[in-house]
Amino acid sequence: MKDAVKFGVIWVILSAILEWCVYLVRHMFYTTATIQAVDGQHAADFIFYVVTPIFAFVVLMLIFGFTQFRRRRNDKGGNSPHQFRTNRAFVGIWIGVSLVVNLFLFVHPTASAMENYWNQSVEYQKSPNLLVVDVYARQWQWMYSYPQYGIANAVNSAGNGELVLPVDRPVQFVLRSYDFNHYYDVEADVIHSFWIPAFGWKTDVIPGETRYEYAYPTELGSTAENQMFRVQCAEVCGPGHPYMYTGMKVVTASQFSAWIQKQKKLQSSS
Repeated sequence: MKDAVKFGVIWVILSAILEWCVYLVRHMFYTTATIQAVDGQHAADFIFYVVTPIFAFVVLMLIFGFTQFRRRRNDKGGNSPHQFRTNRAFVGIWIGVSLVVNLFLFVHPTASAMENYWNQSVEYQKSPNLLVVDVYARQWQWMYSYPQYGIANAVNSAGNGELVLPVDRPVQFVLRSYDFNHYYDVEADVIHSFWIPAFGWKTDVIPGETRYEYAYPTELGSTAENQMFRVQCAEVCGPGHPYMYTGMKVVTASQFSAWIQKQKKLQSSS
């Protein structure tokens, strides 16, 4: 009993210290530029808070066992009163707690987050302000079209694909894995993964399928200012995979309107 009390006290203190460390660093590696990214941040924080005491328990049990129950220098052998082959109560509690924790994490934040995202996507689809962006993936290039504005394959001044989005406006990404400028078998390309780190999600782009992803940008930003604002392929898709990357911007409504007009002029002159 004495060892159990000692272990429990150390575990509580260690867990409190580690929880404090998690609290300090929980936002150090994230840029949350959409509502969805904020939801993902909250889910990650919750999971870290739950698993930290479990991590402390497992590591401390190893260290505690090594130090408290090791064979001493003058030990002549024989059975130790501290050692036993099995403990049904401990095993039962361990399995039971593990099942409860895993089921709990499945319900929240996993299932609850998916339900929240689903409800957001349904709400965005009903919005008259929804911006539709067609995203085309091919080895090894991203292309963006804005069908509501008659813009196909938006590019920047250097002629490279460019994704520009307005802040505080819902966006629907329509994802396909082929080049709309060329007619060939839509199954000919490979799987890509559309990833914007600052948006808090990524989704595979599969040949022959049309997929939909939704976002609601809440912060201004650009690749030039913050590399978390970028479009990156996150699925190994061949030798050009590291270069399947484009810059992006989240701008104000007036800046987006000006950019649309500029793209229309480029489209008409080409």
